[in-house]
Amino acid sequence: MGKCVICGENAGMRKKAHPACQNRVKGAEREIMRLCLKAALRGEGLDDLPKRVRAAASRANIPMNSRQLHDKLSEGWGKALQEALSDDYLSDSEVAGLNKYRSVLNLSERELNRSRNFDLFRSALILSSLHNGVIPRYALSRSRLPFNLMKSEEMIQVFEEVEYVKEVTRRHYKGSSMGVSVRVAKGVYIRPGSFEGRTIEQVGMELQDTGTLGLTTKHLYYTGENTGRSFRVKLEKIVAFNSYKDGLRIMRDTASAKPEVFVMRPNEAWFLINAVYAVLDLEKTTLPAKDAPTVDELVGNGEEYDGEAIGHIGGFHSLGG
Repeated sequence: MGKCVICGENAGMRKKAHPACQNRVKGAEREIMRLCLKAALRGEGLDDLPKRVRAAASRANIPMNSRQLHDKLSEGWGKALQEALSDDYLSDSEVAGLNKYRSVLNLSERELNRSRNFDLFRSALILSSLHNGVIPRYALSRSRLPFNLMKSEEMIQVFEEVEYVKEVTRRHYKGSSMGVSVRVAKGVYIRPGSFEGRTIEQVGMELQDTGTLGLTTKHLYYTGENTGRSFRVKLEKIVAFNSYKDGLRIMRDTASAKPEVFVMRPNEAWFLINAVYAVLDLEKTTLPAKDAPTVDELVGNGEEYDGEAIGHIGGFHSLGG
């Protein structure tokens, strides 16, 4: 007889857990996430949230030591962030709640970023700043950037391991002969048919390189790791944007332009297209002062957000899949 991995009692032949025990665990997991969402987004029960989570876990025989509790609270913060962004909109109160949650529960950036949720949170705050006409100061010094920026622009974000894909046309010649050879004398033949040839063109998207993509207030920069090819594209010279779940497709304003695609992680693609739109919507580009705080400085210390340091987020442009 097999033992139930949840309650420890006999579960029956070739069974690892009782169906009833499994249902209790699923119910407890849902209850824990509900408690975390209410605490992060509405501030309800935040002070005694760890106690409530432990109680819900105990009722379903779910192990919950200190490490497991921290992991579950971190998971709940990520769920709350996703819930807040489900309408492509992050309000000041939602930002304040998420920051207070991680501050009160002493959750580190590393813990919250195991599923890249903290990167997503930081991206949302950058968009908040841009939508309010404020350009945040980039965290890294210019000497550490792989691009040579103009003095009149500010780096907004850098993306690693981005695939650069471009439309290419391959041409080859295809020919064929028709008819049979007829012998008219020794060693002399004629072919009544004819030779016909034509050029075949094949158009497709091909991977050009993998490298680093940077977005500034004026350009898209790219440098490849394999070919070493580097280029920049002025945002105002891009005539069309097409967003995908995992990338951005652009068309430059040139007669010979062909589609170019930057392939990246879904959250990064979401941020890139929204940041491009936000930059293009800026009525005036005023670069941040040298002593202006970076977004990392504003959110990295876990202090409670007061809704004024970065401002209010406007509607995000949804990728829609």
